Amino acid sequence: MIYSEHTPIMREMYRICQRSISRSPSLGAAGSIPRMDNQQIRERIARRLEETGKSMRAASLDAGMSADAIRDIFRKQDSSPTIETLRKLAVGLDTTPEWLIFGTDDLARGASSKLEPGSTVEELAARGSFGFAKVDGAVQAGAFLAVEAFDDDLGEVISAPRDPIFPFARQRAYRVKGDSMNEAEPKPIKDGDYIITAVWEDLGLEPKNGLNVVVQQTTADSQLRERSVKELKVFPDRVEFHPRSSNRAHKPIIVNREYHTDDGKEVRILDLVRFVFDNQALPV
Repeated sequence: MIYSEHTPIMREMYRICQRSISRSPSLGAAGSIPRMDNQQIRERIARRLEETGKSMRAASLDAGMSADAIRDIFRKQDSSPTIETLRKLAVGLDTTPEWLIFGTDDLARGASSKLEPGSTVEELAARGSFGFAKVDGAVQAGAFLAVEAFDDDLGEVISAPRDPIFPFARQRAYRVKGDSMNEAEPKPIKDGDYIITAVWEDLGLEPKNGLNVVVQQTTADSQLRERSVKELKVFPDRVEFHPRSSNRAHKPIIVNREYHTDDGKEVRILDLVRFVFDNQALPV
């Protein structure tokens, strides 16, 4: 049933969405990762409007947004709502961002745990077994790119299991390119994988041997940078970031205690690798 306050054009948009929907795999299905599907999101918005009895205008205002926010999402079929927009809409629709984006987690929490407009993404994600993480581009050893090339905001998010050790830390995701960590321990990190990380500055950790981290190298003029995954090795006078690869062409990054290399590059740790997903479904 279509919510009674939809206009005829909105009814037609909703029917188009229904015809085009395909199921996203669950997090537990052979390591595959639910992705944000804009048409499914529109279907879930329409479903919550019907189930809550709210008009588009009322739900938009309850979310702290303009009165036409939801209507615009249906009108602009070629655009993707941002994560921040969906976080706010979850409040107005009395549900969770996890369900609105992926169709997972509890549908609604009930009055005692209703999501408040001031809640952060981290607070919202902490209420479920997993939340979501923005894919912050790719990690690839040896690929020094212009800084603007790292502006890879395509609106891509993937599900992120709650971190049992660092639940307070922000999470990020990266696509893996290349073979520089295909022999990593305890799990190989291969070309095409996705990694979920904890932001290093949130952890309060000292570098120690054996940690797999996302490390960034920046040239002296700060015009080029490289992001890659490496294994940490710590010595009294230096820190080394080692590839763990069957391809011996990959070399370690060696820095002094000020995290500078001999050729003037600046190096810093961005993230601690926490989860690796191969994103491959099992054959049937």
